[in-house]
Amino acid sequence: MESSRRIAWVDYAKGIAIIGVFILHSNAPEDVIHVVDAFCMPLFFLLSGFVFSIRRYSSFGPFLWNKLRTLIFPGIFFAVVPFVIERAIGMFSGNAWTAKAYAEWILGIAVNLRGHEGFGSIPWFLACLFILEIGGYILLRLSKCVSLPEWAFIVIGTVSILIGYLYSAFIHIVLPWETDIALSMFGFFVFGYVMRGHRETLEHVMRPSTTIIAAALLVTATMLNAQHPVNVYMNTYGNIGCYLVGAFAGIWAILAICIGLGHIPTCALPLLALTYCGRNTLVFYCVNAPIYGSLIPFVLRRIGLSTNGGSMMNQLWCMLGAIVINLVACSVIAELMNRWMPGVLGRQHASAPSSKCR
Repeated sequence: MESSRRIAWVDYAKGIAIIGVFILHSNAPEDVIHVVDAFCMPLFFLLSGFVFSIRRYSSFGPFLWNKLRTLIFPGIFFAVVPFVIERAIGMFSGNAWTAKAYAEWILGIAVNLRGHEGFGSIPWFLACLFILEIGGYILLRLSKCVSLPEWAFIVIGTVSILIGYLYSAFIHIVLPWETDIALSMFGFFVFGYVMRGHRETLEHVMRPSTTIIAAALLVTATMLNAQHPVNVYMNTYGNIGCYLVGAFAGIWAILAICIGLGHIPTCALPLLALTYCGRNTLVFYCVNAPIYGSLIPFVLRRIGLSTNGGSMMNQLWCMLGAIVINLVACSVIAELMNRWMPGVLGRQHASAPSSKCR
């Protein structure tokens, strides 16, 4: 993320998006998961494009080092720590690995193929964002060499989405470093970058009053796409029309809400919480990955909830419980890392979100 001057509503939107990830990784009702899945990750990648810049990089080398330091190295850290804990428990329980198994896990980190059991991988979102930002750098350098007009960016983004969709529908082979997902999501990244140049228009047009229409389009598109719902992790999107309407309607609804919230003083407690979530999405995402299948079900079962389906009310309580547990666990670890291990996150020194009111 390149922007040094933070925009409040962008942090709010990122905060809502990470809560969406918590919902996706919970025993939430299936219909809720389908609606959130329709827009959550496209929103993340669009916001990443919105704050993307290469102005402070004189060449590709410093840019690449920054991306390794802020995306890949933290990803490796968050892959290795849970693995070491899991293997330590396995050794004490008599489930030791062979040298070959360890070599395969390390090889997995280098190749980074998601979904391959026994192979290590960094959190897929970080690998995908790394590839997207490399692509963004190449595109912006190219645009300076040949003076690409804005409409060319829109065409490139549209073509990327179409090619990504066709690859998903007809080839659907998992590629190293989430390149297959990156191809599908690059268009959202590019559109986000283009939107940054029209920020004032965006803030004027995306009024909270438009949220109802956008939300209705999102729900309708999701219902029509119910037979083959969107799942970005699996790189499946169903009907292309429903997929795109749902994604952009969901993005519009969230941004309209967040732009409206941007007019409220940021010292309001819920907004401070959203800001904190939005500024720590890397930690929140990476911490959620190892706990959503272990710690969260363990805690929920201890309070009498079923983590495998159940009634609608049970699923809603599980969803709420997962959000609360994630917020507590992720916030604690984010605070510890921000204060005591900022280097692991690619930061030069400890930093915390400002609580100054506007």
